[in-house]
Amino acid sequence: MATTQAQRASLFNTLAEMMGQQDAETLVEQLPPTGWDTMATKDDVRVLGATITAALTEGLAQAAKERAELQATMATGLAEGLAEAAKERAEIVKTMADGFAEAAKERAEIIKTMADAAKERAEIVKSQARSLYVTVSTVVLAAVSIWIALLVGPGAS
Repeated sequence: MATTQAQRASLFNTLAEMMGQQDAETLVEQLPPTGWDTMATKDDVRVLGATITAALTEGLAQAAKERAELQATMATGLAEGLAEAAKERAEIVKTMADGFAEAAKERAEIIKTMADAAKERAEIVKSQARSLYVTVSTVVLAAVSIWIALLVGPGAS
C-alpha cells in the first residue's frame, strides 16, 4: 500500500518532535517517494537482465541470420554477374574471331583478284609482244625484200 502525502507529513512531524528537525528530514528523505511495492527488487533486476539478455541474444541471432542471407545473396549475385560477364566476353571474342575470319577471307579474295588481274595483264603483255614481234618481223622482212629488190632489180647489174 502506498504512503499518502498526509501520512508522510504526519510521520515527519512525529520524528521532528522526537529526533529534531534535521534528523527527521534526513530519515524522511530516505523513504521512497511512493510505496515499497513499486520499488524494484534484486529478483526484478535479475528477471529484467535475463529478459534483456534473451532479447539481445535473439537480436544477434537474427542479425547473424540476415547477414548470412545477405552474404549468400551477394555471392549468388556476384556469381551470376561473373557468369554473365564471361558469357558476354565469349560472345565478343566469337564476334571478333568471326570478323577476323571474314576479313581474312575477303583479303584472300582480294589477293586472288589481284593475282588474276596480274595474270591477265601478263597475257595482254604477251599478246602485245607477239603482235609487236609479228609487226617488226613483217617490217624487217619488207625492208629486206625491198633491199633485195633494189640490189637485184632490173637496173642493178
